[in-house]
Order: sequence, then structure tokens, then C-alpha cells
Amino acid sequence: MQSKRSLRIPRVLCRELPTPQRPVAVDAEEAAHLKQVLRLSDGSPVIALDGRGRAIPGQYTIVDKKPFIRTSEKTPTESRSPADEQGSLVLEVSVIKGDAMSWVIEKAVELGARRVVPVLSDHAVVQVDKKGSEHFVERWQRIADQALKQCERLNRLLVEAPLSVEELLRRPLPTGAVRTVAIEPKAREDWPVAAEALSGGFFRGDQDKHVLIGPEGGWSTHEIDLFRIEARAMRLRAADLGPLVLRAETAAVFTMSCALSTRLAID
Repeated sequence: MQSKRSLRIPRVLCRELPTPQRPVAVDAEEAAHLKQVLRLSDGSPVIALDGRGRAIPGQYTIVDKKPFIRTSEKTPTESRSPADEQGSLVLEVSVIKGDAMSWVIEKAVELGARRVVPVLSDHAVVQVDKKGSEHFVERWQRIADQALKQCERLNRLLVEAPLSVEELLRRPLPTGAVRTVAIEPKAREDWPVAAEALSGGFFRGDQDKHVLIGPEGGWSTHEIDLFRIEARAMRLRAADLGPLVLRAETAAVFTMSCALSTRLAID
């Protein structure tokens, strides 16, 4: 017996949706995944996504040894606005080592975050500049796009270019937005503002929510001084994640879950 997952029609991210008159070419990386991993053959059914909320059924086809997606449908059969499947959450997360960063980005897609902003904090272990930030952003975006297809999301999560803490805080927040920084237990005594316990009522309303997660080594004294300025200007508040020390990736997923839980209706 085939599993339910094996019967799912593969989803293909395209630069634009095909029409009956105009097939669309599949880019090289996506084509390699379809051929080598999914082992699609000419004529296999697929669902084409444009990453902007629309999907249409089609067929994977080879023309002159090049892969295309064709469709006989005149209009997309599935459409979702960002508001339908995404929250108002922007995850600002310090670059963390190994596969943890990839895992956080994958979970951000599944939890409905709109954007991920990698943060170059003072105590970050990963030195992004050694390979160039473009290398990391391209890799993280690929991971986000694969997660989009797997969780059947239609609107892409955008991974932005990394910013330092100073650059991040200089960017103006949208009107009504709030930035929340997660703190660890040992930092409470030195924190510039009183931290609120993260609970169901912490994130209120529909305003944009910017969640800032620190590195494995914690925030530096310099960064805390910057937070002090932001807190005094009422542009930042602190979230207390409880008495236990959480890994950076755990703190990110926990905080995102709390921020997005306001969108869930529970009977």
C-alpha cells in the first residue's frame, strides 16, 4: 500500500504560472530536484506555484531536453492571500551554527512567518563574511522554498540579507508594530526593562510582530545598551521565556508559536 505522502502531487515553484498558450521553463536547481529526487518522467502531474499565493495543476514535460510545466487550465485553481496563511510575524534571528539556522527557517515557513531577517550579533559563532552573505542567503532561501512546497503554503517566506543589531534597530518599524526581544534567565538582572512572562496574552492585536532572538553566546553589553535606548523610546519590550535556558533555535520556535497562536481559533 502506498502512503498518503507518496500519492501527493509534486509541487513546483515557478517564476510565473503556465497558461495553455505558454508553458514555463523550470530553473536548473528545481529541474534537478524534480529529476534526481522526485524522479519525474515526461507527462507527470505537478502543481505549479508562483510563490505569490497562486497554484495551478499542470504536467512536467521535456522539450528539446529542457524541462517545462504545461497546463490546460485557464485560471489558477487555488489562491490564498498572505493574510490567509501568514501571520504578521517577522522573525529576526541571530545567525546560529550548523543545521540549526536551516531548521529555524524551515519552521518559520511552517508556522506562517512572513520574513526572516538574519542578525549578525556580537557573540554569533558563524562568520557570515568568510563565504559572503549572498552564499548564506541563497542557501536559506532554497530551504525556505522547499519547506513552502512541503507544507503546501502558497506565499513565499522571504529571507533578507543579514543585518547587524545596529542596522536592524535603525530600520523604522511600521506604524503600530512592536519588537520583542527574547531574553535568557541569567540576563534578567541586568536587563534594561522589566521582562513580561511570555503567555497567551503577551502578543496582542493584529499589529506587525517583530521577534528578535539572540545567539548561543547571548547578547553583548554593547547590544544591551542599544536595547536600553530602544526600550526607553518604547520601541522594544522583553519576553521572559521561563526559568530554563533554551537553545537559540528552541527559543525561536517557541516565541514564534506564541506570537502566532493569536490567529488560532480553539473550540
